[in-house]
Amino acid sequence: MTEATTRAGGGPEGPQAPGAAFWLLFAIATILIVTALRQTAWITSTFAMAFFAALAIWPVDTWISRHMPRPLAWIGHAAALAVMVSVFALFSLGILFAARQLATGLARYQTALQQFADRIGQWMAVAEEQGGGDTPVVERLIDPLMSLATTVVQSIWSSGGILTLLFFLVLLMLVETPSFMAKVSAATSQTEGRTLYHVVEATASRFRRYLVVRTVLGVATALLYMSWIWWWGLDFVLVWGLLAFLLNFIPTIGSLIAGALPVGLAFLQRDPATALIIAAGLIVIEQVMGNYVDPRLQGRQLSLSPLVVLVALMFWTWVWGLLGALLAVPMTMAITIAFARVKTLQPIALFLSNAKNLDELRAVTD
Repeated sequence: MTEATTRAGGGPEGPQAPGAAFWLLFAIATILIVTALRQTAWITSTFAMAFFAALAIWPVDTWISRHMPRPLAWIGHAAALAVMVSVFALFSLGILFAARQLATGLARYQTALQQFADRIGQWMAVAEEQGGGDTPVVERLIDPLMSLATTVVQSIWSSGGILTLLFFLVLLMLVETPSFMAKVSAATSQTEGRTLYHVVEATASRFRRYLVVRTVLGVATALLYMSWIWWWGLDFVLVWGLLAFLLNFIPTIGSLIAGALPVGLAFLQRDPATALIIAAGLIVIEQVMGNYVDPRLQGRQLSLSPLVVLVALMFWTWVWGLLGALLAVPMTMAITIAFARVKTLQPIALFLSNAKNLDELRAVTD
């Protein structure tokens, strides 16, 4: 065996494992890319949202265009965009309806909220430590919540302000996709072009399935929430069900918020023991839907590690704000699929996914 073969650890033509220099360059490139994404969040998050929206409605466009004469192919674009606008409008109206119902309905709980806050203040000795004897405890407790609510509203308003740009980006993506794919094929080798096509196709397929599964889970969770909350006689049954459905599309944190809000009302409307029972029931619903129903609906599709989902949610929210929270799972899924097709980066894809080995990873990403 030659000296070169010995240093390679295999045959003279065997693959070389990436060295420290490669991973150092990879880390530097990752930091630079993340910094650029965060500094250009307004445009890059909008472009990412447009990309995934186009992937979601692409089957509507292609199916209608295929059944129309060529001069009327624009009808497919119009129908796909109408679907997208309808979904965004329904989502926004649902949030506004829930916020309005809570804003008008919670006023009658002001006395109960003050009493509950006073009890918390006594337990935590808030009044003595902060010296706020003249300021009602409820105001001191509500201020952080109002700050959080203001941040969320500002994020929603900012998202609404870029809806027009999102609309035209999706339209251009639908119109330009055939010519763009032809340009990619002409500008790259056959292998590279095929790899890129498979990455986009696999991402689109799994993203659509992800949306279907989240929608089914959201409806089922909302109905279970409403049934359980109605059984205990809590107010705002429809609002809690609606929020459970809408927040279902924000992984982990959305479920926590959807469950914490009705439990908080239960402490005001009922006694603490009943509130804890209601909370236990909601936790059981979430565990059953998340750990039993969700995996069976997903089947042998690419799934991400629960820890990765939580970290991805925090990371993309830090990078892109509210849109980052909505796109955390799709973005991480796309990165995993892309890395799974690059031999050097397959270990990263393996750790991001829920697969147990590289063979299983290839099976769920092909």
